[in-house]
This record gives sequence, structure tokens and C-alpha cells, in this order.
Amino acid sequence: MPATRETPVIVTRREVERLFVEKPAESAIHDAAAEENPMERAQAMAMTGAILRELQKAEQAAGSGRVMVTAQHGPASRLQSLIASGELGTLELEPLPAGGLEAKFDTSDWAGWATVIWARLRHLKKHPLLRPAHPGVQALPDKGRVGLTGDWGTGLYGAPKIADRILADPDPYMMLMHLGDVYYAGSSREMQQRYLDLWPRRPEAIHRALNSNHDMYSGGDHYFDMALPAFGQDASYFAHQNAHWTLVGLDVAYIDHAIDDEQVAWLKGIVEQAGNRKIVLFSHQQLFSGLDSQGDKLRAHPGFGALLNSRRFFAWYWGHEHRCAIYQERDAASGLLGRCIGHGGMPQSRSRTRDFAKAPGFDRADWRLQPERLNEQGQRIAPPAVVLEGPNPLIAGEEDDFAPHGFAVLTFDGPHLIEQVLDVEGAVIYEKALA
Repeated sequence: MPATRETPVIVTRREVERLFVEKPAESAIHDAAAEENPMERAQAMAMTGAILRELQKAEQAAGSGRVMVTAQHGPASRLQSLIASGELGTLELEPLPAGGLEAKFDTSDWAGWATVIWARLRHLKKHPLLRPAHPGVQALPDKGRVGLTGDWGTGLYGAPKIADRILADPDPYMMLMHLGDVYYAGSSREMQQRYLDLWPRRPEAIHRALNSNHDMYSGGDHYFDMALPAFGQDASYFAHQNAHWTLVGLDVAYIDHAIDDEQVAWLKGIVEQAGNRKIVLFSHQQLFSGLDSQGDKLRAHPGFGALLNSRRFFAWYWGHEHRCAIYQERDAASGLLGRCIGHGGMPQSRSRTRDFAKAPGFDRADWRLQPERLNEQGQRIAPPAVVLEGPNPLIAGEEDDFAPHGFAVLTFDGPHLIEQVLDVEGAVIYEKALA
């Protein structure tokens, strides 16, 4: 099916601020809440204030108000999805220099937007978690490639280029996997336009989609009811295996940055079935990070913590952070290698990384040394890493402010594994034999 190039709509903080600050709209939102329950006017006021604060923080972290920016905040992401859809009222759309169309409110239609926003943001039910129909693993060839993209569901910047490059690759893939996040909140329109229509559908490959926090901000309905059927995937976590390797996709987003007992019991069975095979994990959110939050709830889960401490996991690939970081040492507690492959399509400010020292020996791209991270007691919580740096030529007008986009390829050949990071043109900018 050919990719659809409909231009995605970007919702900036300045337009959300207009909706929440200009009196006709602000009053209508609060009045709608009060009609449902007079006590909810205060809740509506608190929620709209929180949305503005979270979007302001996210925009400040990005360093720009003219690119796609989203917060790790459910109501803010759902509001951006609602506005981008245009379904609640009239919008004008203006091109942004870096790509996408900025949503602009028609001020004659405040009521069309405001009267239903409260109900749509306030009330949310989760889709039931879909679990594997069969407890075992699915077969994989002993030789083949796995393509990884993370935080790719923007429809903008590097995302379409990566899809084109994967489709044009003359060598086959045995699996293509998205490490999660369709923006802003995985709505039905976003899932179709920014993800499924653009996904590189290689007929020879197994396609897999991991659950993520942004997909769950809309309750997960469109991840479970659209993405999974499109990929022939029956559950949000899965396992595939050949003679030497077991590949396991985890859902650590249905419960935000955590894992439930039934999935842990399933994983324990997969580990037992693996025998002497090396096990590689994949997820959206991370176990550890040199620059972001840690997977404290993951480590604290008794069953999952015990599996980590058994040192049975060889490596773990995740997204969530919109950057590429290759950790250079194994995690002390679990013994696994950590990899963040989250640079698939969301703009990531260079402000945290541009002053890091150059990484010696990494001369195919601008790789920097990200230092180890210690807690307040001086204990290491994240090993040192090399992080991809440099400008992003695909964000027009602000190229120097954002880090590059790209993807990863894992090549399995019997007991051997080679990992590569590629830029959006398909050039290999990092390569290492892990086994």
C-alpha cells in the first residue's frame, strides 16, 4: 500500500494558550465542567492550568515553539490530538518553516471548541490489555535482520525519510519493529496518518508495534484496535526465537513505566523456554537513563526484579527519549547492555548534549561521551554512553537546534549479532559486533 503524504498538523503551546486564556473560550470550558457538576469548575481550572504548565516546560526543553513538541502528560497530549483532528471546531492551517501545518483557532468558533473539551479530556477509559493467545514463542530464522525505529510516529522530519530508506533497502528484513509513540496521543487519525499510512511494509518481514505512554494517553484504543490488527499481532507483548536468540517485546506502558504480574509470569516462562539462548528485550520506556528518568518501578517489581538480577538478559533496546544513546558498559545489577533508539522522528533539543566531549574512535558521525550517572549516594544508576549529536538538516530553519534522526538494524547470523545505527539516508554511522 503506498504511503500517504498528507501533511501532519502541529499544535503549538501559543495556540493552546489562546484557548485557555482568552475569555470566551476559557469561560466556556469552565462552564461546561460546572454544568456536569458545579464542583468540577475548580477541577477544570486546575487541569487547564496544568496543561499550560506542562506544554510550556516541554517547549522550553525543546528550545523552540515552531516544531512538534509534546509533554509527558495525558490531558495535554489528548488536547493536542483533539485540536489537530479539527473535529471540535474550525481551524486555519498555516505552514511552519520546519515542516507541518500549525493549527490556528478561528476565534468566531470558540464555542465549538470549548463546550466539549472538558468531557473529552476528563473522562478516559483504558482499552483492555490484550495478552498473547499462546504462551510460547514464535519461530524466527537463524539468520536475518531486525530494523528498529523509536518515537517515529510523527509523520514529519526524519520519519518519512527512514520509511523510504527501509523500503528501498535491497537486503531483506526478518522483522521491523516500532519501539512506540504515535503523537500526540495515538488518536485514530494520528494512528492512521502518522503511523500506519507511512509504515514501511516489507512483505517478507514480521511487523511488530510496542505499546507506549503516548498511545495510552488516548486509552490505547487505537493501538490495540488499529495497529495490532494491521501488523497481525495478537498482544502488546510477544516473543520470537531461533536456535541461538530469543527476542522479547515488553509492554511497560499499559501501566506507565511499569509491568504487571501476569506479564512477568509469562516472561518467566519465556526465559525458561529459552534455555541457553541469549535473550534480547525491546520496550518503549527505559530501564535506566543518563539524562532522563529511571525504571524504578520495573526494578522494584519482585518478579521482574528477580529476572533482571538473574542476569539472563543480554541486551535491551528502548525508545521514549528522543535521542540515540549506546551505553558502553553493562548495567551493574542486571548485566545487560542498554540502548536508546528513540531518534526516529520527534525533534530532540541538543541543549543537554552539545557540550559533551567528542567520543574518540567514533568518526562516522558526531558522537559524544555521555558520562555515567550517579544517585545522591554516589552509586551508579546509568553507565556511560555515546550519544548521537550534531545538527538535523530535516528541521528547516532550526537545523542547529535539534539532534539527527535515524534508526537501527540488528543482524543475527547464528550465534553472532551485529548492531548498526543508520542515518536517514541509510549510511551506517555506528557498528559493533556484540556476539
